[in-house]
Amino acid sequence: MARSQIKDKRKIQLIQATMDSIAKRGLTETTITHISKGASMSRGIINFYFTSKEIMMREVLAHLIAQYEDVWQSDLAKAPVAPRAKLEAIVKAHYDKQVCSSKRLNVMSAFWGHAASHEAYREKIDASDQRLLETIAKLWREIAPKGYDAVQFSRQLHALIRGLWLSYLLAPKTTDRNELAGQCMAFIDQHITPIRVVKDTPAPKADMYEVKKSAKPKKAKVENVQMDIEDLFAVASR
Repeated sequence: MARSQIKDKRKIQLIQATMDSIAKRGLTETTITHISKGASMSRGIINFYFTSKEIMMREVLAHLIAQYEDVWQSDLAKAPVAPRAKLEAIVKAHYDKQVCSSKRLNVMSAFWGHAASHEAYREKIDASDQRLLETIAKLWREIAPKGYDAVQFSRQLHALIRGLWLSYLLAPKTTDRNELAGQCMAFIDQHITPIRVVKDTPAPKADMYEVKKSAKPKKAKVENVQMDIEDLFAVASR
């Protein structure tokens, strides 16, 4: 094995040991000692590759982003030319085992948490996100119904992907990655063929279903007829 290959192998081992420690302890609590023990390498070897812990952390983040982009861009290149098929390839790549794993998401969550106050992390993450958003927006413009903003759609899909990553991270043993990808595709299809909103029909007039009251029978008028005394006795005797 060439000397350069040995160096690269050791560097990868150190990066993997750093990721293991971050996933277990968090970014701040990880120390050079933890990495040294995890990689079974001396501090001298670590210092040869990384002059400081900060440089090592940046290398770990760069490695994670490069691996992630290689997965989704490679799957995109292999997908059929139809825009929906390419969007599906991007979605499925985000739930590939190489990308959607407990360890990787744990480590990325640590970097996301520090990105707000750490410019070097934020720049790397933002640049990676922007490459994905631009790709999604470009594909969406080819199939979007009239009036659907491509930039807004790409942000919505990106947010959904990240949100479902969190669902997996919280329950990796009971969450199916294929189902998560399916939810993203359902979101895309709903926007490709939006549901038509049926206008409310006018309310029926109030008297249409009103039960008509039956007319009260009219009282028969009693004629004021004067009877003779013989007639009264005749009625009483009946």
